[in-house]
Amino acid sequence: MRDARDDWKRYDAHAIPSKHSTPHLDAFLRDLIHHAEGRPLALLDVGCGTGRLSRRFFDQGFAVLGVDINREAIHAAQALAMPADASGRGVSFEVADFSDDAPPSIHGGPFDVVICQLVISIIGDVRHRANLLRHARANLRPGGWLFLSASGVSDAINPGYARLYADDLPLTGERHTYLSRNDRGEVLYATHHFTDPELRDLLETAGFGEINVTTTRETSSRRPDEAAFFHTAIGRTTGT
Repeated sequence: MRDARDDWKRYDAHAIPSKHSTPHLDAFLRDLIHHAEGRPLALLDVGCGTGRLSRRFFDQGFAVLGVDINREAIHAAQALAMPADASGRGVSFEVADFSDDAPPSIHGGPFDVVICQLVISIIGDVRHRANLLRHARANLRPGGWLFLSASGVSDAINPGYARLYADDLPLTGERHTYLSRNDRGEVLYATHHFTDPELRDLLETAGFGEINVTTTRETSSRRPDEAAFFHTAIGRTTGT
């Protein structure tokens, strides 16, 4: 397997794939704000890229820390940073690796909510995914929320993915994992597609409860003319 950290450290920051439409996430955050009763909630955006969503979260009323493994992306994101006001609400950015075995050293925690948009699908192998969820949970307050999105197994609706899964299995060694390539056929990074039970099991193993997974049929992040399944998952830490 490729080392996903090397792939993402050197990836062109302005070409990092991202979904612009996030209706499930938007509804989730509106509900959190509604129940916060004016208290600014602390939000950690893991895999923030160049900070577009992090800044949107700040504009919605959250105190935000965005983190990414890509230094170029964090450098670009700094243009969107805002110093904290009297209530402590601001938006800042730091380089951090949530896939590593060692806990990331970041500022501003613990957090009320952690957001991971598609990160778990491209962060690396099984160990890296488990590390991501373990570190996310460690940075949440008791009763804090995790919201993540992930690519879903899509061979039933897209024969192209069926071919990718089969062709790349000897290289990845894992079902439903394939190598995302550019137009020249050069490997960019490995992508894993999840089944619903697989994603739930990862969240439960990491210690999350109140797990809810929603699956929708959308278009592929890098192939807008092709269909794909996407999961959105919500989990909560124990305590109040």
